[in-house]
Amino acid sequence: MLDRGQALHDRWMQIPEDTDALMTHSYSPPKNIGDEASMVFRCQNVGCVDLLHRIEQLLLKAHIFGHIHEGYRQYLRGKTQLNNASICFVRYEPTNPAIVLHI
Repeated sequence: MLDRGQALHDRWMQIPEDTDALMTHSYSPPKNIGDEASMVFRCQNVGCVDLLHRIEQLLLKAHIFGHIHEGYRQYLRGKTQLNNASICFVRYEPTNPAIVLHI
């Protein structure tokens, strides 16, 4: 658990270049991808810009994340599947179906 800033940026840079699938949770989604939080943050995009920049550098097949429950769904950025796979809705009710990836 790192605060945003240089230490977290450095951590993202440790993701190997040959990564095919990336799973993250604790730090938030990448900026503007499944990161709109409405309950606590009044409809703000709370994702991490450093994570976004890192996944743009990689040739990922998929990035699976959660944390912001309202952002549940599949996204596509270039050839990368991005999935906010949170099975819980805002009030921690497990109502969202599982997401199945074919990569």
